Amino acid sequence: MIYHTFLFDENIWIAGGVYIDDHGRYHAVKGESRIIHADVLWTNESRMILEDNPAVEFRNRYDILPMDRKQEWTSWSSENPALGKLTGRFILVDDSILSSFASKDDSFQGMEYLKMIDDDLYWNRGCLFLGERKISSWAVELRRK
Repeated sequence: MIYHTFLFDENIWIAGGVYIDDHGRYHAVKGESRIIHADVLWTNESRMILEDNPAVEFRNRYDILPMDRKQEWTSWSSENPALGKLTGRFILVDDSILSSFASKDDSFQGMEYLKMIDDDLYWNRGCLFLGERKISSWAVELRRK
């Protein structure tokens, strides 16, 4: 059984990689993800900025139902400033954490994949759709601070 450090341990993760916009243009990004544990909820507060335009910032706060290491999945919700309320699941599959999500009205849908490289490094890949149109995708490394 894999001992995941992302989600299960309180940490700050430094992000760096690329964001691909709806026109297929690549933009360098940097940011961070902060995992906080409380009794009732875990929180993942994340932010990313485009390095070529720091005024463009993506913020998200996930409220995650805590899980123990014997569970395979848990649910989460998020209030995203641009997308509204999102709900999804984190699913543990060996060395990976998968997530699928949708907005309350199902207009936005997406998926995300976190592959554990080692205790201090995850590769994160994901995409977001509005109906049949791809809005964005990303390829980011998350390195524990």
